[in-house]
Amino acid sequence: MNKSTILVFSILLGFAVYISFGQIKWKISTKLYCIGYVHDLNYSRNMHYAKYTFKINNENISGEQGNGKELLNNHYIIEVVKNQARMNRISIQQPIDPQSIVPQPPGGWTECPINEDGSIKEKYKRHKKKEQTEENQITGVEFSAQDSAQVTKSSVDFLKQHKNP
Repeated sequence: MNKSTILVFSILLGFAVYISFGQIKWKISTKLYCIGYVHDLNYSRNMHYAKYTFKINNENISGEQGNGKELLNNHYIIEVVKNQARMNRISIQQPIDPQSIVPQPPGGWTECPINEDGSIKEKYKRHKKKEQTEENQITGVEFSAQDSAQVTKSSVDFLKQHKNP
């Protein structure tokens, strides 16, 4: 063998080891889960890459995943290697509604909040508050403790005086 053949072989072997190490690291690493949004597509050699962003520890991170044409303009669960947020991927390619799941902790969830079929695990479902039940629902309005106002006796008296017949 000549020197150029050995050099090419060494480069290919080094590249194969690098790829294998990345795959092994992905499999053995602790993962976190975040909500990401696919906002754009990148076209490269007949492949559509979904470009997405997600937030973890108050940092916006971007990622890309191949075969992403159908993923555009939807939210997904992003799987992230703990302490290496740049290593990430769309976990399950089922769109989710961020309003139907409990808010993501700043550091992400320690387990995937959705099942393989895209349904939300029971402990991660956002349950309706009393004000949002079917009978009392007001569309487009979210209720929180900060929105509520203290009711005084004078307010009640005013309402009694101006009661509709």
